[in-house]
Amino acid sequence: MIIGYQLTKIDAERNDSIIPQDPIEISYKATTKSVGKDQNSKTLRFVFDYKVDLKDSKDNNVGKIYMEGAVIYTGPSVEEAYNKLNETGVMQQDIQQEVMQTISNMTILEAMQISKTLNLPPIIKLPELTLSSQEPQKEEKKPTKGK
Repeated sequence: MIIGYQLTKIDAERNDSIIPQDPIEISYKATTKSVGKDQNSKTLRFVFDYKVDLKDSKDNNVGKIYMEGAVIYTGPSVEEAYNKLNETGVMQQDIQQEVMQTISNMTILEAMQISKTLNLPPIIKLPELTLSSQEPQKEEKKPTKGK
C-alpha cells in the first residue's frame, strides 16, 4: 500500500525559438532510480524520475517536463520483497505495479498543470465533444397518480 508521495524536483521549459509543426508527439518515461528500506523494515522508498518530451513533426523540441520524487510503500512483505530485490535485482511484480501506477497517476496530474501554465499542448489527449445534427429528443411526461 502506498502511504506517501513527494516531488523533490520539477524542471520544465517551453521552446519559443520555433513555431511547432503539427502534429505534436508526446513521449513519457518513468524510471525507478533506487529503492531503499527504512531501518525498521516497515517501508520501502522508491526514488523515481519522470520525463515528458514534446516534439513536433520535424523533430523540433517544443517543450519538456522533468520531475523527481519518491513513493513510500508499506505492506506485509516489505522485508521479503527487499531481500529478493537485492538477490535477483527484480522487484516483486505486484509492488512494482502499484508503485509505477502511483507515479504515473500523480505525475500526470502535475504535468498537466505545468503544461497549462507554460502554454504547452496537453500531455494527454483530452476527450473531443461532437455536436449531433439531430434535435434533442423530448422527454415524455408520465402521468402521476393522484391521492
